[in-house]
Amino acid sequence: MIVNPLTDINLQLAAQVGVSDLVAVYPGPGTAPLLKLKQQAEAAGLRLTHLERKVPHDQIVHGLAGRDAQIEQFKNLIRDMAETGMEVLCYNWMPSEDWCRTSCDILERGGAKVTGFDVRACGPNVTDADGRPSEPTPAEALWDHLERFLNEVIPIAEEASIKLALHPDDPPLPNLWGHPQIITDHAALERAIRLAPSPANGICYCTGSLGPTGEDLVDGIKRLGPAIHFAHVRNVRGSRERFQETWHDNGDLDLFAVIQALHSIGFDGTVRPDHAPSMAGESNETPGYEMQGRLFASGYLRGLMQAAARTSSVLPEWETSPH
Repeated sequence: MIVNPLTDINLQLAAQVGVSDLVAVYPGPGTAPLLKLKQQAEAAGLRLTHLERKVPHDQIVHGLAGRDAQIEQFKNLIRDMAETGMEVLCYNWMPSEDWCRTSCDILERGGAKVTGFDVRACGPNVTDADGRPSEPTPAEALWDHLERFLNEVIPIAEEASIKLALHPDDPPLPNLWGHPQIITDHAALERAIRLAPSPANGICYCTGSLGPTGEDLVDGIKRLGPAIHFAHVRNVRGSRERFQETWHDNGDLDLFAVIQALHSIGFDGTVRPDHAPSMAGESNETPGYEMQGRLFASGYLRGLMQAAARTSSVLPEWETSPH
């Protein structure tokens, strides 16, 4: 779980609702910031295992002048994570650097606020994505840059026993505001895995990113199987052109079927409660990442995990250590 803001009380709340793994946002270069996070996590009875979001990669994605330096930073990060005892590095190939929305104050159940996307709005983006370059990068160039990146960093990840997890584009549109996107469906994730076959090259299976495509999530989980190194679970309502996020228990997606599918393939990695509504009394300054809604989501997913385990004759790791 990403704990936001990262305070001792919020870490304690996460531990109290059954969270076991702390997923951290990139804190900067070197081992010192990671060791500080590890100490904070362990003081609350949690493990620091995953890193994601805000890892500098825009020059790599677009093949710009600073890409070689960023690739070296990425390699050093992998080594630093290994030294700190971490397990998974989640990254994305989004031209905008991170997820995008056109609204962040849509009213959900009880007046809670959620994010939404409407392609007709044509921006502006209301999340903290750093933004696209002035010139779009063609889709095939994005694929070429991804292959080069994987060929350079996967050997380092293998040596360090760190798993890479590629996150789908969000929203999953082949073209977002004039900029091509390539990681928009199950087939694209499969193609990315084939670029550099390795146990270290995998994906982050995100239900909220892939759900609006209309593809069968259960089938996708079974197709991608061992390549799933990390799971983000949230719920949405709508299509890839126009959707809004929801509470985990009332969107279009059957999250129990998703958890059952993960169980059926033997997935024993971390399941992170992803974006959740901002609740009464919260500022909504970090849409999707306020604390209270994700505490609810953690409990809800914990229940789904236990229910999935009890409908199967085989108990997964999460039965005793829910993530």
